Amino acid sequence: MKLGRLIPVSLGLAFLLTAVGFLLVELNERYNNVFDALWYIIFFFSVLIILYWTIYINMTRRIRRIQEKIEESGVDAVKSSERTITLGMLETAVNDWTAKQAKVVAELESREEFRREYMGNVSHELKTPIFNIQGYILTLLDGAKDDPKIATKFLKRTAKSVDRMTSLIKDMDVLSKVESGQYDILLEPVQLKLLIEDTLQNIESYARKNNASIEVEFEVDEGIEVLCDSVRIEQVLDNLIVNAIKYSDDNKKVKIKVQDLESKVQISIKDNGFGIPEKDLGRIFERFYRVDKARSRDAGGSGLGLSIVKHIIDKHNQTITVTSKDGKGTTFKFTLNKA
Repeated sequence: MKLGRLIPVSLGLAFLLTAVGFLLVELNERYNNVFDALWYIIFFFSVLIILYWTIYINMTRRIRRIQEKIEESGVDAVKSSERTITLGMLETAVNDWTAKQAKVVAELESREEFRREYMGNVSHELKTPIFNIQGYILTLLDGAKDDPKIATKFLKRTAKSVDRMTSLIKDMDVLSKVESGQYDILLEPVQLKLLIEDTLQNIESYARKNNASIEVEFEVDEGIEVLCDSVRIEQVLDNLIVNAIKYSDDNKKVKIKVQDLESKVQISIKDNGFGIPEKDLGRIFERFYRVDKARSRDAGGSGLGLSIVKHIIDKHNQTITVTSKDGKGTTFKFTLNKA
């Protein structure tokens, strides 16, 4: 019997006993010795009710113990420690336990789906440069090596494919460390202007090679200091600026702006490139996600850069956003605390 039915059944018995009592009183007025029988019946039903409520209380306590054990160790542990368990006794506890297990299963399925997608992306990203290298080497072995110009061209293409694989493996290693908590963040006061200048010096040759102009504008004191891990934030700036150059059209213009936000500063990197469609903006920080897959792969890169950027900014407990209009450029903005 389900616990919810015990109370109405008990009340029913009480009303039944009362009705029988009134009936026997009435009969006692007409017949002898009926009143004595009444007391026996009342005593009998009273004992039954006391026993019934005692069993009810014990069952309630037992179910509470069972529920606690289910939450702690699962149904198997309860079965091994309880002598007699009915479906009714376990109903509430098992329903709660089942709901929790459903959440666990859903989480495991989500992780498995992510694992399959991740492995598929890694395989696809590595497959292209490996096949390219294989093709170049076979061509050279078939006789192209005897022509210095062709041999040089194919060796340069091979080197480019090797660089692409190296970049992918390096970024995968960084992303793995960031997500597993092995990527330490050391916060210290850093002059933001010097940080930006160091980044621009590191990518100077790349910007010159791509005929890109980069403008820096400070709407705050140029000597302002921010609290950050300079190595990691330089990596963020490097990635965002290189992307701005890489995915712009021929007339490459990148603007870096530093603005005041009370206790924070906001750094924005704006390009005049082909932009990002609105439908893609919500997924831009996902691993291996590419807006234009063909064009992105031609430009190089691992497809993990923005995901790494997002993790680094999150580690600083800051925010990064992106706004874009298809064909009209893209702007990335992130914040840092003032020192």
